[in-house]
Amino acid sequence: MIGRFGGSAMMKRIAPARLLSTFAAGCLICAVVAIATSGMPAVFAIVLIGFFHSIMFPTIFALGIRHLGPLTKRGSSLMVMAIIGGAIFPAIMGRISDASSVQTAFIVPLICYVYILYFAVAGYKPSNTLADEVLEAEAQSA
Repeated sequence: MIGRFGGSAMMKRIAPARLLSTFAAGCLICAVVAIATSGMPAVFAIVLIGFFHSIMFPTIFALGIRHLGPLTKRGSSLMVMAIIGGAIFPAIMGRISDASSVQTAFIVPLICYVYILYFAVAGYKPSNTLADEVLEAEAQSA
């Protein structure tokens, strides 16, 4: 709750993409600490991951559909369908945890945080050529 309210307040002064990249970097650091240490530092790092998650979904969603123009409905439906990753990746993490250790399993979210960081820095900017190609293909099929 602290992260959500604090993140919302920060978003009034900090651009959403910049705040998302900062929070993704925070998650990356916490995941590395969780993998590399044990005891209370690892526990605190995992708790802090929850803090950094606070603004992620709404910010990713907003940036993901931004500037899509006529493709906004399609983009938003794909973003909602992508939530299934929240069911798949924990299962993968559990499988790795069973095979080795919980610390090793944190490699899965670490990879996800790297992708979120990329998305926040450059990945949310749509390619005009891709949008134009999709619209052109729809126009030809109609």
